[in-house]
Amino acid sequence: MNKLDGIQFGKRLKKAMDDAKLTNIEITNGLNLNKNAIGNYKNGQIPNAAIIVELSNFLGISIDYLLTGKYPENLTLEEKKLVELYRNTNDIGQPLTMKHAEDIQHALPRSDQTQEQESLNSQIG
Repeated sequence: MNKLDGIQFGKRLKKAMDDAKLTNIEITNGLNLNKNAIGNYKNGQIPNAAIIVELSNFLGISIDYLLTGKYPENLTLEEKKLVELYRNTNDIGQPLTMKHAEDIQHALPRSDQTQEQESLNSQIG
């Protein structure tokens, strides 16, 4: 069994914070942690399970990713690639990526979404 690597945990935490554009203080206040806690975690200290759950929820990432760097198994390879592309894009590119994906979704909805919208429209009108 592999030992959990605190340094890698800290790197993933820092990346997730950067991606979410959150500071140590914002997370510390949001989760009611000790003022040095986030800095300690980023430097390799691994928090207890309850804090890991809170961090993952607050940052919008999976516990699995935070602990191991792996994505949840239910993502397809294409979905994992899309997440990685988004995370590796800078602050200007991330909103553009989201906007582009939303534009594509609106222009080319899945057939089940189209049927659902038509059903809602018929109920309204």
